[in-house]
Amino acid sequence: MTHHSAMYSPSIYHLIDKLCVVIPMKSPKRSKQRLVGSLSDSAREKLSLTLFENTLAFFQRHFPMLDVLVVSESLEVLSLAQSYEANTLFDDGEKGLNSALDFACDWVKQSGYDSQLIVPSDIAALDPEEILALMKAAHDASVVIAVAKDGGTNALLTSPPDAIHFEYGCDSASAHKTNAANNRLVCRSLHLANLALDIDHSEDLQVAVIRQPERFKAWRDNSAALMKKTLIKERHYA
Repeated sequence: MTHHSAMYSPSIYHLIDKLCVVIPMKSPKRSKQRLVGSLSDSAREKLSLTLFENTLAFFQRHFPMLDVLVVSESLEVLSLAQSYEANTLFDDGEKGLNSALDFACDWVKQSGYDSQLIVPSDIAALDPEEILALMKAAHDASVVIAVAKDGGTNALLTSPPDAIHFEYGCDSASAHKTNAANNRLVCRSLHLANLALDIDHSEDLQVAVIRQPERFKAWRDNSAALMKKTLIKERHYA
């Protein structure tokens, strides 16, 4: 794929060859538990895989110069990632997301990268300009956070990769900012419209269906069901 260098500012070039994109992905069978009651098991599995594949396709199309690493407990997920020329790392998932990211971070460091960008697999619509905004912010900040709608972390760019301890979970954007301050690192928090919307609840999917009916047409007919209140409460790894 041709890379048109004119679209990138000088502040981006220092990152391009030294940045690895990390995408953590649960087994599709365990994903989207908070949509139980709104979608069937097969529909939730299909949704999680669709969002994941959209994420892989996005980076392959818009940022082909960036290396991608997928960490997952699912061999199906890792096989799909390899079809998009991503590096893959198996983690059994037993110790949770933060442990999987520590494992991935070790791989990133040992592979010689200076920076790491963690992006979740369930963003409804990724925007190249927002990824560029993160990279530009990293020109003078060791930690850059894209804040999720609920105060979580929907993208985390760290230089070096292990600049801070990962604390994904409730209010993780604040926790990551605190960790950066404790390490006396410059941190920037960005509020980006598309990166703020990951699909965790039925209301999120409803918004995605409205914003991008073609992309989410498979779930458009279920829009009434998506308004149901789910009683499933799962720890939030935003």
